[in-house]
Amino acid sequence: MTYRPAPPKRTIQETNELFSAPTSPFAWEVKTLGKRTVKCYRNLPPSLGQLWRTAAATFPDKEYIVYEGERIVYSEANERILKLASLLHETGVRKGDRVAIAMRNLPEWIISWWACHLLGGIAVAVNAWLPPTAFVHCITITEPKVVLVDEERQALLGPRVAELRQHGCCAVFSVRTQKVVQGVTRLEDALRQHKTQEVRAAEIGPEDLGTIFFTSGTTSLPKGVISTQRQFLTNRWNTATGPARALLRKGESIPAPDPNAPQRSVLLTTPLFHVMGNQSFLTLMTSMGGKLVLMYKFDAARATELICTEKLLSAGGVPNLVAQIFDEIDRQGRWNEVCLEGVSYGGGPPSSKLPSATKERLPNAMAGQGYGLTEVNSVATTIVGDDYIMRPTSCGQAPPVVSLKIVNPDSKAPVSQQAAYAAGKIGEVCIFGPNVAEGYWRDEEATRKAFDEDGWFRSGDLGYIDDEGFLFIADRAKDIIVRSGENIASVMVEDALSHHAAIKEAAVVPVPCEIHGEQVAAVVLTRPHHAVPTTKELQAHVASILPKHCIPAMILFEKDDMPRNGTGKVLKNELRTSAHREWERRGLGRGKNGEGRAKL
Repeated sequence: MTYRPAPPKRTIQETNELFSAPTSPFAWEVKTLGKRTVKCYRNLPPSLGQLWRTAAATFPDKEYIVYEGERIVYSEANERILKLASLLHETGVRKGDRVAIAMRNLPEWIISWWACHLLGGIAVAVNAWLPPTAFVHCITITEPKVVLVDEERQALLGPRVAELRQHGCCAVFSVRTQKVVQGVTRLEDALRQHKTQEVRAAEIGPEDLGTIFFTSGTTSLPKGVISTQRQFLTNRWNTATGPARALLRKGESIPAPDPNAPQRSVLLTTPLFHVMGNQSFLTLMTSMGGKLVLMYKFDAARATELICTEKLLSAGGVPNLVAQIFDEIDRQGRWNEVCLEGVSYGGGPPSSKLPSATKERLPNAMAGQGYGLTEVNSVATTIVGDDYIMRPTSCGQAPPVVSLKIVNPDSKAPVSQQAAYAAGKIGEVCIFGPNVAEGYWRDEEATRKAFDEDGWFRSGDLGYIDDEGFLFIADRAKDIIVRSGENIASVMVEDALSHHAAIKEAAVVPVPCEIHGEQVAAVVLTRPHHAVPTTKELQAHVASILPKHCIPAMILFEKDDMPRNGTGKVLKNELRTSAHREWERRGLGRGKNGEGRAKL
């Protein structure tokens, strides 16, 4: 039976007024921070170090980390964090020094993160899945005082340890490593020899620098995004606005924190080096005394087992991983064992059928998604619950301290000097607020291009805002396909293809055409146990949903998986190359429609 939401009990304006009430946990005040005058949450902790100290004191006996048979409570985690912080201080780490963390989702990742922040260090979250050149680039440009790696990353970094030491690196520690290379120390050995947990607390304020995360680097070397404590921590509250707005819209109240309430718990499928995994899961759950369940690597069957046996209340990640989990629970027939109350998507556009599909399988759960970027510390908008079901192609509303503006993507004028586009008109999405980062680490030119002097960030995404303030993303500007002067959003065609029963995932890229300029090419993954459709069948399916000019001229069927980066995003630059090659091989550049199937 299809779920039909009841009309909201409160309007958007009424909800926003409640957010801004002095007694609201989301209450804000205006502050001038350098050249920026922004709304700031009043209830924000001053630093990441203070957030951890509060959590450790408040929830000492609650489980914090579950990983492959290991179970760590908050008090035990705190002992490890204090000892590592003491070791890092002895090694030379002081306030403002960079500490690079480069490993898969291990308990030591989390321990290292908080230890760095107790000292006022700048935590450098390095993408562990990068190829060697990009991986080493991220570490060398940030000149860390200490690097913490796992065994796999040690192998990549080993040949460069001497070079790192020439640039101020005092130590490279490797975790869960049987044999270390020259210049690297096993962290377990160093901690065994270090006898104290004494930590000299640093004076850390909201405007002190705190984190460096890296852009995905799908088309060039990753850029380091540097943020202050406030810029990073703002999204502890921004992330929470989605569920809170859903409750307020239903006429309910935001529940007060209850230390006796059932512990929140989440399956972490997203890497901690990604702002979504770190902001929306690690930071939020830690501040609430939640439990984090880690996986050595993603596996849908293992994820299903953990969701059921750990009785997890939340799960989320990039859309294709969530879809894989749902398919696996279907396959195992275990929906009666699932206790999920929240399912969230981010890091890429989900299919518009996901919110209703979630509600049908989990009637008591709220589905939600967010839109954001590394440069805004993850969250620019959120949408949860009935609003999401009613607007499945929207990525939501901005939190109360964040402003959005749709402007002319071709204008070079500062965003603050441009007139905003009217409701419904597509332009470049620009974002302003206390969560917008300082800029790119030691890259003034790139910073000037993306961040204007007043603090607005130009996302490079095209979208529009409707008359109620809901944001809709049309596409990345670079992913728009222009066919005979008609702009075609790749996400729109991808969504149409994903509504075919046999299609698990779709990615759309342009291919050159002498007649039309560009044509639409699609790469699809089919579902197991489904008959593989023909190109003509899928073209007819798209034609039943979208205008004729949106029909893919060529469809390629990928048997295994698409190329992805470490966070699960499809690498469209690689798909473009493969699609162009196949397009040319077929000789279709003169405007013919593609026939048949080809594996990339």
